[in-house]
Amino acid sequence: MNPRKASTLLAMTVLLGTVAAGCSKANNTTTPDSAATGTPGKSPAATTAVDDKKYKISFYNTIGYRLTTPMPPKDQDPIRQMIEKDNNIDLDMVMGGENWKDKLNLLISSNQIPDIVSFPDRASAIKYYDQGLLADLDDLLKSFPELTKAFDPSRLEPMKYKGHTIGIPASESVGGVNGWWINGTWLKKLNLNVPTNPQELMTVMKAFTFNDPDGNGKNDTYGFVGMLPKDGSLGYSTSGPNGFQQIFWMFGVQPNFVDVKDGKVVVYNTDPKTKEALQFIRDMLDAKVVDPDWVTIDDGLKRDNKMYQGKVGIMIQDWRRSEPAETKKMQDAGGSIPEWKQIAPPKGPYGDQILDTKPFQQSLIGISKEAMKDAGKAKRAMQFIQYLYTNNDAYPYLSYGIKDKTFTVTNGQPKLINRATYNEKEVEWRYNYAFVRKANDGVYFDFQNPDVTNANLKINTTYLKDNNINPRVFDDANDPLAQDRLKYVNEMMLKFATGKEPMSNWDTYMKTLQDKFKLNEAIATYTKQLQSDGVLK
Repeated sequence: MNPRKASTLLAMTVLLGTVAAGCSKANNTTTPDSAATGTPGKSPAATTAVDDKKYKISFYNTIGYRLTTPMPPKDQDPIRQMIEKDNNIDLDMVMGGENWKDKLNLLISSNQIPDIVSFPDRASAIKYYDQGLLADLDDLLKSFPELTKAFDPSRLEPMKYKGHTIGIPASESVGGVNGWWINGTWLKKLNLNVPTNPQELMTVMKAFTFNDPDGNGKNDTYGFVGMLPKDGSLGYSTSGPNGFQQIFWMFGVQPNFVDVKDGKVVVYNTDPKTKEALQFIRDMLDAKVVDPDWVTIDDGLKRDNKMYQGKVGIMIQDWRRSEPAETKKMQDAGGSIPEWKQIAPPKGPYGDQILDTKPFQQSLIGISKEAMKDAGKAKRAMQFIQYLYTNNDAYPYLSYGIKDKTFTVTNGQPKLINRATYNEKEVEWRYNYAFVRKANDGVYFDFQNPDVTNANLKINTTYLKDNNINPRVFDDANDPLAQDRLKYVNEMMLKFATGKEPMSNWDTYMKTLQDKFKLNEAIATYTKQLQSDGVLK
């Protein structure tokens, strides 16, 4: 994966079912009219919207959260029964899975084009749109105003391509999941304040490393922990936030990140601020305030263990760390539960106070041109899509599963049932309907300590950078240097940070990037893509 596309990693992570977090109570979870009976039933909205003719609707699903889990027969799937009854359809839902492109291509080549097609990322949707698979939806959507009203305008905007609406938001990505965490117990013991800038950050990290903050008389603590993902990137990675990303953001830059400044496309790989950020990381490593295991920590679980063990004082983590399950792991692994708390990102030397980027709506769901040949089928397909995203009666079943099996409703408020009380493997398939859940649905994410988690969300979302450029660009498939250029940048960033390459060679690095790896040609490609997308003149 191109790390530029990984700027939407949190979206994809949510999309594929490894969802990290959520926030406030659901805005779209009114009690189902049929909840009292324990079975989903036909809603008033569905009754008035669907005519008597029954259609068979095929739906290619790449946005469910358990795509490798087989769906049960219809007589064992009450959610499908509800959907078919409410929409007067026979639903043929095909699961995409890891090889979803191969499966979709096979369906297309065998003339079994699905009526409804979903895509986990915008670039793939654009590719298939350009190849003639997806239909323009602008005219059809005029008859479904409630559908577009169901989404924030910022999520609808990426659904346009070359001036046409090619889909509607599929699974809402979650923003501000990961933030700065600091060990408040250590702060108090060492009489330190929360760091607000790079200098204060370095001071606190040194104290956490060398002043015995846990009081055990041993030199076994560190001020900061990062990680080195398998792709070797200090910036965005398929492994999620690695800690060093946020150091770069403190300087307002990010490796392999594409942006627009003064009307021109820029890549931060050659920005002078990137050099300054690398120097700060090098200073951290030279000062030995970073847990040396960072070079072997290549996934989130290994990074999590550092927090549980209680030997690091500052790290980038998700907002679940105050949940009972997490604090129990801290107690079990470290023998105590530190007063971990989230803080605002330190403000960088140029006034940048960036945690991460805002969610960019990647996944979308659209209708095939083949389905559009039958006006009645196209209308029914859009009615079905509108039902998925706007029907309040159906929402709990789609998002939470099976009433009195996976969720209950008490005094009008849905609540998930403890998964330990039933065999979740038997009903994991239900998550393949849950892509409709809202990004702020606290019921779905089932927080046990919602007040703290919601406060963390408020902190994190305050410091998210606009992100309307980077997710739109991608390397030309015919660019023979794309992968080598990416590998070179990642290797050089790592060498500069660790001192294997002196900072005095920065200009040589930039020249090599331009001359040998044709960075300007890549920028020209990005510029054309943004112009075609209508976001750059």
